Amino acid sequence: MIEGLLIVLGPMFFGYLIKTTNRKWLNRINKAVMALLYLILLIMGLSLGQMDDLAVQLPIIALSAFTFISLILGLNLLALLIYDKISPRPLSHHSEQMPSRLRLMLDSLLMSSMVLLGFILGLFSKGHLNIPLNSSTYVLLALIFLIGIQLRNNGIALREVLFNKRGIYTAILVTASALLGGVLAAIILDLPISQGLAIASGIGWYSLSSVMINDAWGPVFGSIAFFNDLSREILSLFLVPFFMQQHRSTAVGITGATALDCTLPVIQRSGGMQVVPLAISYGFIINILVPILLVFFINL
Repeated sequence: MIEGLLIVLGPMFFGYLIKTTNRKWLNRINKAVMALLYLILLIMGLSLGQMDDLAVQLPIIALSAFTFISLILGLNLLALLIYDKISPRPLSHHSEQMPSRLRLMLDSLLMSSMVLLGFILGLFSKGHLNIPLNSSTYVLLALIFLIGIQLRNNGIALREVLFNKRGIYTAILVTASALLGGVLAAIILDLPISQGLAIASGIGWYSLSSVMINDAWGPVFGSIAFFNDLSREILSLFLVPFFMQQHRSTAVGITGATALDCTLPVIQRSGGMQVVPLAISYGFIINILVPILLVFFINL
């Protein structure tokens, strides 16, 4: 757990140490962040397409994953929308012109297309093209490093990032509603409650949840966890721009653990740098909770 947090936060802190007033370099960094995001999504699709025996249990996996993601994400959205209604924080005016919602949705479609493209390439290249070990991790390190530079040079205070009260409340609501969704999904699918809670505990961290649950209960449950958490990430590409303007906690909260890495550029692009402290604070807490919850419920 500590190693995983260091992998994410280390490059960010190093990037935060770099200060520059060169707008040309900052524009290049912004473009590099988007390029690295597309590359991560392509690698994610490739990995999915090259999974072994994907078609054998696909109907069971698909139905179970759909049940979990529908209930978990549905309850997440309900809890977060109520919170945004009780404590509204709409986006303030930006000095930079924000893209239209249609443009942001088209960007999300493009990012989802990268996953689909990677999946198709993975299917046809299986056995012929091997993805370099930890390749997505190295890309992620570079991405987080550049985001750290963006934070330092957009007037974001480190204290505001690490001690964001709204981020804490958002994390509590998402975790509680996700676990409730896991219990309901387990009841509907006639699974042990502990398995439902464990699958719900991934909250978008598919690379961790799928491995731990696979080791505990086999590849079928590992695959259910994988698709459940992967679906959150893919759906976030569309939902973040849709909710961001008036419901910032909802837009950030639905991304789960990926708020600290893969979907952070999507959050930043949709809401500007003013939303980044909330996203990082929320993502930081979720990334601490997920391994603890997984270990606890797997060993019940």
